[in-house]
Amino acid sequence: MSINDFGCEPERKIHADEYKPEKTIIADDRETSSAVVEWLHKNESISLEITRLEYGDYAIGNRMLVERKTARDFVDTLVERDLLGQLKRMADACEHPVLIIEGTDIYAQRNIAPNAIRGALAAISVQFGVSVFMVTGPEETAEMLYVLMNREQGEPSGRPSMHHHKSYHSEREQLEYVLSAFPGIGPPHQARSLLEHFGTLSAVISASEEELRSVEGIGQKISGVIHSLSHKKY
Repeated sequence: MSINDFGCEPERKIHADEYKPEKTIIADDRETSSAVVEWLHKNESISLEITRLEYGDYAIGNRMLVERKTARDFVDTLVERDLLGQLKRMADACEHPVLIIEGTDIYAQRNIAPNAIRGALAAISVQFGVSVFMVTGPEETAEMLYVLMNREQGEPSGRPSMHHHKSYHSEREQLEYVLSAFPGIGPPHQARSLLEHFGTLSAVISASEEELRSVEGIGQKISGVIHSLSHKKY
């Protein structure tokens, strides 16, 4: 799906050899009507991609997923839906989970005891390891995403971190870690889907582009990157 589908300029096709994930923000296609996406699209220093994300509203690099909630939506979801479960699943799917809450007064949205909201925020931050940021509105959310992108993927003058460091406790996690080093493989579920489909890391690397694209969530860009790098001489 391209940005053009939502009334913006066509998405430029990126070849495997020139793909540079360090300056890319991926937005979930359900966020395209938001002012956040509009602002990000206008920022020429950001490569904005639109796709369907399994977790979160935005993905930055290979390690960060960001969930965006208005203050009202945060409280409504906390009361009426499984907000904590949603954020726990996102936290389990990435290295750096982030929650951005838009609104000036989160405690005035519904008739809920303030300590209940504080308890939920404490669980989200302390138990799940989710970084929580409070902002005033969509434009400040976009500004925060831009700052997070530069912190996560490297300032223009710095060298971006292409692959995170983490202690893994199982062979499955080690395999996912190795595969997630390929540019374009962002949220961990993509590496997991490839390994579940092909069975081994060597089978993924040996697969043709057509075979790679047969896996749900793997498009032409990612399959091209994997196939190209797997067969390129050092």
